[in-house]
Amino acid sequence: MHGKLGQASAAPKTVASTGVPCETLLAEWHDRVWAMTDAMNQPNFRTAGTQMRLAEAIYRGMFEGAPHPYLILAPTLRIAGGNEAYMAATLRRRDALVGFDMFDAFPDNPLDDQATGVRNLGASFERALAHVRRDAMELQRYDIRRPDGVWEVRYWSPVNWPIVDEAGSVIAIVHHVTDVTERVLEPRPQRESLLFRAERACLEAQALVRESEANLRLAHASARSPARGSRE
Repeated sequence: MHGKLGQASAAPKTVASTGVPCETLLAEWHDRVWAMTDAMNQPNFRTAGTQMRLAEAIYRGMFEGAPHPYLILAPTLRIAGGNEAYMAATLRRRDALVGFDMFDAFPDNPLDDQATGVRNLGASFERALAHVRRDAMELQRYDIRRPDGVWEVRYWSPVNWPIVDEAGSVIAIVHHVTDVTERVLEPRPQRESLLFRAERACLEAQALVRESEANLRLAHASARSPARGSRE
C-alpha cells in the first residue's frame, strides 16, 4: 500500500514488550473507556459496590496493560500475580508462578558460583517490609532459566515497595524490574574504545602538568640567576 504522494506508508508502530500495534492497543483502550463511561451513566453507578467494582476493573486494566514488568508478592514472598510485561521479560507463564515462593520460582543460577541474586533481592524485600518504604536496588545480575532449561545471563534494575491497608499493615509487595542486560553487555570494542580514550586523556593531562611544572622550575631558576650575578 502507498500513502500520499506515492510514498510507501511506514510500518505501524508497536509496543516493544508485546509487539502489538499501537493502533490496536489504543482502540482497545478506547472501547474500555467508553464501556466505563457508559457504566458511570447508569442510574445505580453511585452505589458504593458499583463504584468499587469499577475501580477494581480500572486498576486491573492498568496493571495488566502496563508496559513495565510488575510482580505482586504476599508478605510471605509467595507470588500472588504479575502482569504480561513481567511474564514476557522473564520468559515465564503466570500459572507457573502464582502460588510459588519467589525464590523457588526464581533461584540463583546453579552454574554461577558467584551468584548474589537471591541474597540481594531477599535483603531488599526485608528492608521494604521492615521500614515500610520503597527500596531501590543497585544494578543486579540475576540470571533466568529459559523454557528449554538453558540459563540466560540477565542484568536488572529492581525496585520493591510495600502496599499497606488502612491500618498501615503490609498486605503485599510490588516487585518492579527493568531489564538492562543489553546496556551492560554492550559490544566490548565500544567499551574498550571509551576506556582507551579516557586513559589517553588522563595521560595527556598528566604530561601537561609535568611540562608546566618543568617550565615553572626553569622560570624560577632564570629569575634567580641575574640576582645571584649582581651580588657577585
